[in-house]
Amino acid sequence: MELKLLEDFLCLNDTRNFSRAAEARNVTQSALSKRIRALEYWVGATLVDRSSHPIELTPEGAAMVAQARELVATFQGMRAGIRAHATPGRNCIRLAALHTLRVAVLPPWRRRIEAATGPLAMESNGSFAAYAQTLRQFRNGESDLLLTYVHPAVSDGLCDDAYESCLLGHDRLLPVSAPDADGQPMHRLDGAGIINFLSYGTSSFFARALAPLLNERPMALNVAATNAMSVGLQSLAKVGCGLAWIPETLAAPDLRSGALVQAGGPEWVLALDIRLFRQRRTRRPVIDRVWQAAQTLLAEDAAKVTPLRQAN
Repeated sequence: MELKLLEDFLCLNDTRNFSRAAEARNVTQSALSKRIRALEYWVGATLVDRSSHPIELTPEGAAMVAQARELVATFQGMRAGIRAHATPGRNCIRLAALHTLRVAVLPPWRRRIEAATGPLAMESNGSFAAYAQTLRQFRNGESDLLLTYVHPAVSDGLCDDAYESCLLGHDRLLPVSAPDADGQPMHRLDGAGIINFLSYGTSSFFARALAPLLNERPMALNVAATNAMSVGLQSLAKVGCGLAWIPETLAAPDLRSGALVQAGGPEWVLALDIRLFRQRRTRRPVIDRVWQAAQTLLAEDAAKVTPLRQAN
């Protein structure tokens, strides 16, 4: 049994959508379906209920999730530990990134960087690494760069002189819901009664960022589902399961199409920075080139915005 089959299964559990999972795993939907069936054959049980939408795991599949995560984390940790002692190739960059940023921000940013630096070999951390694990990999030197969100409510331990950061952009965490027949949110923060809440749990970055907001404005929440992945909660929100806070970068296409609508006013929106971190002691030429290219892009983007502001 190959490790990638467990990674496929976990990705499908997080997204609850074969198409989304296939995109995240960089395979066709038919290939992913075959790999899930291969895992089911190896286990000897049906893991996925394909008749539901979004898909649900069978009791056997649900029981397997925790063990699968542990196995994948163990093998990825072993690989990362060994690689930390190896000398990277001249143009190889080891990048740790939060899952949402890897999906929605990294691909276009990488294309812009490579236009300035030339082709890069980029190795990312495991797709299912928890936020704390991603930070630990970076602090331990297992990654050259860290691509992460930053919010005042989330302590990352990267504020001392050992690290430096470069601002790449901004994002917003928006409360969203599927629309009703009139185009209004099915689940809304200014409505009466209990709100079906799609939760990030307790340990992910977004869970920590949202905690003060939810504590300051207590309301009746029914946790309808829990998933540490934004793409998973987004899929559930689109089919009306509840209200979720989703990064605007990820939710923008669904907001434009009307598949999702904003479910709360500005007071419920969290502003986020997107930053790239590196350790000051890391001085490889390829990292310096990427860092300089990132700062140049930031300056170019700022120059495009400034005249518009002055005109107003």
